[in-house]
Amino acid sequence: MRAIACFLEKKRKNMGSIFTKDIAVLDVNSRLVSAIVGAKRAQSVFGIKSVVEKQHQGYENGEWFDEQETVQIAKAVLLEAMKEADSRTKRLFIGVPAEFVTVVTKEVSVRLDRERRVIDDDISYLLKKGDDFDHDKFLTINTSAIYFSVDGDDKIYSDVRDMEATTVEACVSYMLCETSFVKMFDTVANELGFTDVRYVATCWAECMSLLEKEQRDNVYMLIDIGYLSSSVCLAKGDGILDMKSFSMGGAHICADIFEALDVPFEMAEEAKRLVDLNLNYSDEAVLVSDGENAVYAQDACEIAKNRLDVFAEILSDIFKEIEDDAPSYMSVYLTGEGVASMRGAKKYLSEQLGKNIEIITPKLPGFVKPEDSSKASLLVMADNLSKFDFGAFIKKLFNGGKK
Repeated sequence: MRAIACFLEKKRKNMGSIFTKDIAVLDVNSRLVSAIVGAKRAQSVFGIKSVVEKQHQGYENGEWFDEQETVQIAKAVLLEAMKEADSRTKRLFIGVPAEFVTVVTKEVSVRLDRERRVIDDDISYLLKKGDDFDHDKFLTINTSAIYFSVDGDDKIYSDVRDMEATTVEACVSYMLCETSFVKMFDTVANELGFTDVRYVATCWAECMSLLEKEQRDNVYMLIDIGYLSSSVCLAKGDGILDMKSFSMGGAHICADIFEALDVPFEMAEEAKRLVDLNLNYSDEAVLVSDGENAVYAQDACEIAKNRLDVFAEILSDIFKEIEDDAPSYMSVYLTGEGVASMRGAKKYLSEQLGKNIEIITPKLPGFVKPEDSSKASLLVMADNLSKFDFGAFIKKLFNGGKK
């Protein structure tokens, strides 16, 4: 009887974790590992129960500077956030940085058994049909149809369900995460008792949540310049057409000031935060001083612009690589903690690239700055993805967490 009682008590606790409205998110970027626990209270309104973040050494070119440090920090922030939120959720959404994501876009088609209405199962089969990747190396973490067509017609649609057709074609975007990343963070999740772990490409989450649907109807570009790493997404509708990442961010401006002027790194960071690239500073203008060292505004301005010139060269090369898919009139957006908050940086990059760049930020209360984009986007998309099939989830629960 005691064994039966223990079994029922365990299932009761697990059932409680299913029906909790809490959403747990782990955001990993090149500077911070952040754990956020929240619950949606109403349409587009979240109650944030806890946010815990700690700095780690980050990564470069898809390689961790200190993998074990990052693992330990991920465990620590999740434990603290869950405790602070008093949450029992067993579902965890983990953001995957662009340097660990590969985007593949391909044309996929299916022929129906006869001319009839297109249903959800037809779309699911079409999306799965193109997923023929090496799953020893990659986990497919998102599949999105950028557009559809039917029966060889040139006209494209965002959705073809309920249309009459014999053949359905689609341009499908597959987002693949390196299995080494999955294994690394599966270890974290398993040790903390999470039984439902989902990986979300951070760049895709930003595209889907920062822009309104109408803004995504046409091809656009989203540039996220982070601390040590940056990404460039060419996207349309619900998918990403192409994505590039490179290991350079706002910290490189700080490093340039640090090296050129021989001042403490903290002072270099403060100078980057204070400098205004729109201004013509006098020779005597000082941005920051500690009595022994000083950063003159003119020097900081020149150093920052020189680094932005390097960013502009990289971005210009990316524009050339994707020009066949990127119309010259497309909208270009900038976000991230690296340079989006620097006064005058947007204008300077716009001039260097010959593009009108717009700053885009989250609209979530408490998360409204460019540096909040990844956290807010992952939280919003985690909520959207949390809509699960009850029967499938119950089956998984009583099958030891297996699908």
